[in-house]
Amino acid sequence: MLVELRIKDFAIIENLVIELDGGFNVFTGETGAGKSIIIDAIALVLGDRAAGDVVRTGATHAVVEALFDVSGLKGLAEVLLEAGIDSSDDLIIKRVVAKAGRNRIYINGSLATLVSLTEVTRHLIDIYGQSEHQSLTRGGEHCNVLDAFGGLLPLRREMRLAYAKYLTSLKERDSMMQGASGSAMRRDLLAFQSEEIAGAELQPGEDHELRRLREGLVNAEKIKGAAIKAEAVIYSDSGAIAERLGGVIRELNEVSCFDDVIKDTLPGLESSLYQLEDAGGVLRDHAAGLEFDAVRLEEVDERLFLIEGLKKKYAPTLEGIAELKEKIDLELAGLSGLGERLAAVEAVLLEQEAAAVEVARRLSAARAEAAKKLKSRMEAELGALGMEGAVFEVELRCEEGHGGEGAARLTANGAERVCFYISANPGEEVRPLSRVASGGELSRIMLAIKSISAAGRVPTLIFDEIDTGIGGAMAHVVGARMKSISESNQVLCITHLPQIAAFADGHFVVSKESVAERTLTSVRRLGDKSECLGQIAWMLGGDNVTEATREHARELILAAGGSLV
Repeated sequence: MLVELRIKDFAIIENLVIELDGGFNVFTGETGAGKSIIIDAIALVLGDRAAGDVVRTGATHAVVEALFDVSGLKGLAEVLLEAGIDSSDDLIIKRVVAKAGRNRIYINGSLATLVSLTEVTRHLIDIYGQSEHQSLTRGGEHCNVLDAFGGLLPLRREMRLAYAKYLTSLKERDSMMQGASGSAMRRDLLAFQSEEIAGAELQPGEDHELRRLREGLVNAEKIKGAAIKAEAVIYSDSGAIAERLGGVIRELNEVSCFDDVIKDTLPGLESSLYQLEDAGGVLRDHAAGLEFDAVRLEEVDERLFLIEGLKKKYAPTLEGIAELKEKIDLELAGLSGLGERLAAVEAVLLEQEAAAVEVARRLSAARAEAAKKLKSRMEAELGALGMEGAVFEVELRCEEGHGGEGAARLTANGAERVCFYISANPGEEVRPLSRVASGGELSRIMLAIKSISAAGRVPTLIFDEIDTGIGGAMAHVVGARMKSISESNQVLCITHLPQIAAFADGHFVVSKESVAERTLTSVRRLGDKSECLGQIAWMLGGDNVTEATREHARELILAAGGSLV
């Protein structure tokens, strides 16, 4: 149970410490005093989203810290162990909300995540606020109530997991089938492109070589004339360079024995002569083989035309064309195996559909059993709340969901929609819960649902102004029921009704005051019977408390089974 709550710099609360006991704890006070702010602080400890605007003006951080006695609470130690948090009979949760910057969560002194926090606190407290008057009239919430009551949440998580797997495969199958309609045309196009590139038998650097060869073919006559002329000047003409150089070498040979410089120069001149003679021979032979070849030029032009066409079509370089062909061939291989992959996905889809249907079947059977028990429990609970003869029905209506024929009625929550029906008065036909007209009836129905679904599941129940639409004798009945619930659960209740407050084991008064032009909320636990009597009298008569209102307050306390001594 919740033992202590510390709130600092949260909304209009500067510094507040609330010590709580088991049983029925009631918070009363004027409207706007800050009662709901205390509930908001508790909700923050339980995992509500934190925003910087909850930080009190002038402060940099808001801090909410809660101490729980968790001795004997089953299942919590395993949750803490899984989160890597030490466990003991005491559990301390602390949330620090920054006006700017990162917020922090501590569980037993260890930093924790919001996911870990919500997993831990779902074992501790359940809050029933005013908004649930509306949320519990919506059909989607009825499924949550039934599954929580029947202990079916693990089975529903299994259902959601199975359905998620099925839906993923279904989308994959549909996507593949949609793509298959255009895959044949795509495959034909890719096959043509691959064959076109392969048929060209392109070689790396081939385009550069062909351009050089073409230049040679186009200028063959010019090259031949230049080669013949050069050969003649170097070697074959009378007075050619080689002939004249040979004469020079002979003359120098005759005098080389007399001069070392000339002797050392001769080898270089002789080497030059040999190179000239070789060059002349090469030019002569090359010129002899050079002829303008129109056929070969046409072949080169055609090859270059083909290559340039492929480059414009596929990639600007031969290397790019080669890389593209690899990608085309890879995609072709993938398209060629589309049929096999589609068959494999279909097989997986059928397996997952069957698995989801089986989980849904088990969930439906379990819900049918839970619905019978919930009906019995609700009718007994409503009777205890002054609605004797009320009829409560749970309808399991087949759901229309996604999927093929075998899974046409599946959704992530199973195969049916849960709807609550009620007849508040004997002889009336049952109607959807959303059509219950009386606010008082709705409040009692909501109290019955909440107490049944939460009692025994969590040690602490919090009711935030459950008294909407009720008063007088019905308020006494509701107070008596919450008092009864508090025998097995710690109950915290915010109320404006003295009939409910009269049942309190611990009565806390919430008030606000202005100090140094700042508004502050404070909470005071009433210490003795006279203070409790005075507060209930104030709730009856306001600031004008008379002896008659005090006597009425005494009657309420005595009627609630309390004592004035």
